[in-house]
Amino acid sequence: MEQEDAASFMREPVRAGTFSERLALASPRLSEAARSILSYLEQHPTMLLASSAMDIAKKLATSDATVIRSIQALGYDGLPHLKAEVAAALDAGIRTPVEKVSVTINEVDQAKRSLLSISISAYSETLALLEKSEIDSDVARATRTLNEARRIALYGAGPLFPLMQQTAMHLNRIGRRTLLLGGAGGAFADSLIQLEQGDALLVLAYGKVQREGILAEREVRKLGGTIVVITDNPTGRLAGLASQIIVVPRTEVGNMTMYGTVLLVLESMVLGLTALNRDAALSTSMRLRDLREELTLGFIVAPRLGNGQGIGSRKASDQRSPSSKTKKQKS
Repeated sequence: MEQEDAASFMREPVRAGTFSERLALASPRLSEAARSILSYLEQHPTMLLASSAMDIAKKLATSDATVIRSIQALGYDGLPHLKAEVAAALDAGIRTPVEKVSVTINEVDQAKRSLLSISISAYSETLALLEKSEIDSDVARATRTLNEARRIALYGAGPLFPLMQQTAMHLNRIGRRTLLLGGAGGAFADSLIQLEQGDALLVLAYGKVQREGILAEREVRKLGGTIVVITDNPTGRLAGLASQIIVVPRTEVGNMTMYGTVLLVLESMVLGLTALNRDAALSTSMRLRDLREELTLGFIVAPRLGNGQGIGSRKASDQRSPSSKTKKQKS
């Protein structure tokens, strides 16, 4: 496979159309090796963005030269050129849910392993990419940026919103003020009017870019705030206005996205903010503990009301047994 020259891939490279269109047009004339490599890249766009030619070659048991020649056979100058097009396609949300699920089902059927094993393997590959990146320093730098803010606003669209909800809760528990930007259309505008000077914005930018995300970043910029973007597409629109960017690839089985690696980075940032504000984190946790105890023991220690009754107590007449009430009625 490594001995094949450019001519064996394709005599005249395709020079127009999207990646998928170029591949479909060129496929009959591609070598089996090139077709296999390009089909894998077409089905795993987020992995493509996070990988070097050497990473891809190792994954597919080939050489980086073979990977590059395969990409050039479709008319691209090289891997960076292909990445730029794929990044733009992800921003536009071109791939439909039906296409994603179809690719996923096909990959699961071919794997012939347990679903848990497939998921573990997928996460292992993503974590291996993170270990080789500069993400440690990026996370530390972004955490310090957020620490300087008076309040942290959080934005994530669609399935990313629950991740931001959980992160906001953790931040509140360590004494950090937060503003969760949610809703759509007019409801989202209600969230945006709460932004103030001194706020920082933490954004999860994955998949199709929503107008809400762009508007949130613009509003924070107008107020002089800083923006931290976690994304797998550092050249995307939401990353364009960022003060700090953390590149975190999504984990995929087929084209079904799993956000465990994204959550890992979010939780690491919460830990970092906890360490940077130990006194506030400790005092807030103590207050949270006391409030929980009050709720748990509320029936016993509830404050007395004006009539001498506790919130959780019952009148003496209500505490008598049913038999004593019956005897009184008969008399």
